[in-house]
Amino acid sequence: MKLYFDSIDDPRFGHCKFAVSDQGLRILSFGRYAGLVNILEHACKYGMKAEEDTVKTKAVHKQLAEYFKGKRTVFETELDLDYLPPFKRKALRKAFQIPFGKVLTYGDLAKKAGSPKAARAAGQAMATNPIPIIIPCHRVVGSNGDLTGYGGGDGIEYKKQLLELEGVTLRGTKVVLN
Repeated sequence: MKLYFDSIDDPRFGHCKFAVSDQGLRILSFGRYAGLVNILEHACKYGMKAEEDTVKTKAVHKQLAEYFKGKRTVFETELDLDYLPPFKRKALRKAFQIPFGKVLTYGDLAKKAGSPKAARAAGQAMATNPIPIIIPCHRVVGSNGDLTGYGGGDGIEYKKQLLELEGVTLRGTKVVLN
């Protein structure tokens, strides 16, 4: 199985490296420490061969560029998550459905994923999200609106900036919940 990689740069969010398999988007890393190492480690862990291919990654590249410019609110791409444990996969797929500019709490996400008492597990699934931005784990917040941990980019500051890009109302590091 092959993993095709590409990258895009954004002035706010830095270098974004991502890879797709023949089944769909599989991994994305961004920020100051994003790089080819993440892709190669993933490929090695799952017995895949990584190669640069801007033809296979063209659609994802275009959608990310549009998102960073504020011109895309929905990502239209297949996701390759079959290698993940069932609850994590389910939580990530539910997070993928959170609309642009909206947020859910970890508890709400756990309910949508079919396990209402698994807010911490939903939080862990978001913390280890292999495809941040496109699976918008930045749209999942604490029960009181707190911007709790964020594994993408440079942490909470990036979560805050992504939510601001989407027009979410914030007071400091807290989302104003409706």
